[in-house]
Amino acid sequence: MTSTCASLMKALVISVGTGVKRDVHAIKSLAGAIAYSVKHHNADKVFFVTSKQGTANTLPIILEKTGLKQQKYEIIELDDPDNIQDVYEAVDIHFKRIKAQFDSVVVDYTSGTKAMTAALAILATLHEAQELSYITGKRVGGIVQTGTERIISIQPYFATTEQKIRQAIQFFNRSQYAATASILTQIQKTVRDPNIIERLKPLLHLAEAYNLWDKFQHQKAFKILKDIKKEELSGNKRFLGKMLSSAEPEPYYIADLINNAKRRAREEQKYDDAVARLYRTIELTAQYKLKRKYHIDPSNADTQKIPQQLLKKWGIPQETKTLKLTLEKDYQLLEALGDTMGQKYTHDEKLKNLLSKRNTSILAHGLKPVNKDEYNQLYKKVKEYAEETIPNLNQLLEDSKFIKWKNHPTRNNK
Repeated sequence: MTSTCASLMKALVISVGTGVKRDVHAIKSLAGAIAYSVKHHNADKVFFVTSKQGTANTLPIILEKTGLKQQKYEIIELDDPDNIQDVYEAVDIHFKRIKAQFDSVVVDYTSGTKAMTAALAILATLHEAQELSYITGKRVGGIVQTGTERIISIQPYFATTEQKIRQAIQFFNRSQYAATASILTQIQKTVRDPNIIERLKPLLHLAEAYNLWDKFQHQKAFKILKDIKKEELSGNKRFLGKMLSSAEPEPYYIADLINNAKRRAREEQKYDDAVARLYRTIELTAQYKLKRKYHIDPSNADTQKIPQQLLKKWGIPQETKTLKLTLEKDYQLLEALGDTMGQKYTHDEKLKNLLSKRNTSILAHGLKPVNKDEYNQLYKKVKEYAEETIPNLNQLLEDSKFIKWKNHPTRNNK
């Protein structure tokens, strides 16, 4: 082995105490146990966490027993080994450096003050050390007897995994589905416990499905969602199944857009994004009305079905056969056809003013961001218009609402 950083693969961080009552026999016994751990782990470099007394009294015996060369170890000396915060902060700085240099870190917290051992255990967990170990054996007067030493090792993934899962659930419940999936996928790569991995799958798959659904990739989302066995998802499954098989999917898209806008606003405070979706919703509502009641396709409207006076008002040449209608033209056509919703829109100055906020927003044609109050007002208006067109809108909104994750997936949520 060489001492270059490129070849330093494994580090051992080990606390060094001063023995029971600091008598010579206790110090020698403790030094022997620590030397046993150093030899057992056979690290490329050892980092001794110790006090001034440990450096003076215990460490020389350890170095003598292990034969470590100067370049093979480093001393992290503590000013106050009895203050856990001081120990934590002092060692944390070194831990970050060690993690950056080594592929694998083992932490042995056998000896030292309570503050030292507690801080090392916490740091091993937070920094995701690969192994956490301590020395045990036959004790006489609290001292492990030479020749009886054995290493007890655990992988502290259980603690770091719990922390990551909680973070993933928080992301999920804030509609950050891609982040949720990323965290859970990383857990799957690092944790070997098959029970944890199996129980994480429903949350991971749901995060993946919702991430797709949130981007309107309904077919891909449904393919994942239908296989997740969770009672709360029955409405979601029913909604997507009907949306994908319906000859008239517009009501489902309208409900989906409203809920999508709601997530953008309430979970992420992205009001410009939310209003853009509401703008599309109010347009789709008119388009659906024209298609269903008057058999007019707004994306390719037959001019024969449009009143001549309206075509003249729009300045459409007589030879034009088909038109693609804008939002304004959708509602003007509805009014010209005698539809009450078209008439309502014509006189609804409040709605028109709110829609203009979208046109002047930074995501449309202007530079002025939309605020929360403007979003809330437009949301109410859009829902009002949609309810007039879709009798079962509230049920569709309920069925397409994304659920929140309540249970811990490694405990009660199988």
